Amino acid sequence: MKNKILVVPGNTDLNRGDQALVWESIRVFEDVLPDLQVYLYESGANEKEKTLQKAQSLNMGYEFIPRILQHPRVKSGNTSQEIKYSKLVYIKWGFTAVFDLFTTLMLISRFSFINSIGKACLSKDQKKSLELFPQLSALVVKGGGFLHSYGKMYDAYVMYYFLFDLMLAHRYKVKTIILPNSVGPLKNKLAKYLVAKVIAKSSFISVREDVSKKFLREKLGLDVKTYPDLGFFLESDGESMEAYLKSKGFDNSKKNIAITLRPYRFDGYDNADALYASYLKQLSDFISEQAGRGYRISLVAHTLGPSAHEDDRLALQEVLGALDASTKDSVIYLEDFGLNCKQMQKIYSYYDMLVGTRFHSVIFALNEMTPAIAIAYGGNKSYGIMKDIDVPEYVLGIESVTAENLNKLVVKLENEREHYLGKISQYKVKLERERKALVAELRSIFE
Repeated sequence: MKNKILVVPGNTDLNRGDQALVWESIRVFEDVLPDLQVYLYESGANEKEKTLQKAQSLNMGYEFIPRILQHPRVKSGNTSQEIKYSKLVYIKWGFTAVFDLFTTLMLISRFSFINSIGKACLSKDQKKSLELFPQLSALVVKGGGFLHSYGKMYDAYVMYYFLFDLMLAHRYKVKTIILPNSVGPLKNKLAKYLVAKVIAKSSFISVREDVSKKFLREKLGLDVKTYPDLGFFLESDGESMEAYLKSKGFDNSKKNIAITLRPYRFDGYDNADALYASYLKQLSDFISEQAGRGYRISLVAHTLGPSAHEDDRLALQEVLGALDASTKDSVIYLEDFGLNCKQMQKIYSYYDMLVGTRFHSVIFALNEMTPAIAIAYGGNKSYGIMKDIDVPEYVLGIESVTAENLNKLVVKLENEREHYLGKISQYKVKLERERKALVAELRSIFE
């Protein structure tokens, strides 16, 4: 009989960092459980989105099922490409969320009669997803970071949305495994309560950096294990991407910097729009300065969806449009839906350095021994992981990034390149040891 696992919270091949985390989570479990059957939640509000977000992983042989608790955007079929949604959209989503809250709470009740009422509210395909839960050997929370809140009124529901699958697994006494994540901050009290209550029931909890470990110990009273971000275990497939890059205008005889951005909403900030505009302006100025110093710049669309909030092209094209003609001569733009995470990682190996807002672009670069400067957003991951590698000085907060401090870090990196590479090499030795320990500890849970 096959060992069945469901990897949550969801899969999207358009986000190469998340794709790497899903694939590496599965690869870890292939070393833990024999005869593995893998299930993933599909993402997308229509068939086109669903196809784009699962095609590469489907080719890997993984089976896709619909989520039981769906995002209000998906349930409404909203395919708009807005970075910020209107109040009317949020109100509509709120009504959908309230209905879903009541129906899914019935599914996690201890009483089978109440469960049956909740099940009656599901679609035929969702009922099949529900029937899978009692058959699971484990529900696996992929590596990454999604448990953070900034004091918004809807934070508690967002946490419920992400934690629902764990609660449903606990209802059927299925082991829940939380692979290395970042947790915090949790500024909403109810969200904080939910996270503490639910994850404490897991068979295994791990974080990917010491900042999150300290947060869980001091704020939630949980003592958890620390293992590296699973993206560090990704290996490029050996395929040369040199001809591909050359076809896009890449010149390997020059010094090259790769840059990844994202259309960040600045949740929790009163002056969000101004901060976003400043972020783009400062990056434009930084590119102009480095082009003047002789660098060629590649603007790389690391993540292409699923929503506009996750589509890096929006930020990249704004920055590109703000550059003067002479600077644009030193800039190339890379966007390709056909590339997977392993190919993206290989691409970063051809650069002298990377400046990354997408933190998994930073990890991919480091995997290829390309030094990186991280622009931190959305929780503890960037600060914590760069601190663990022992290069904390190469992180800048997205809310305070300026062309001046980026320029200073580029010069610092030029002067300390060998020292930086030495830190990466030391960390790689630790990685091999840590992965073996992680697999051994997980095996012991299923013995």
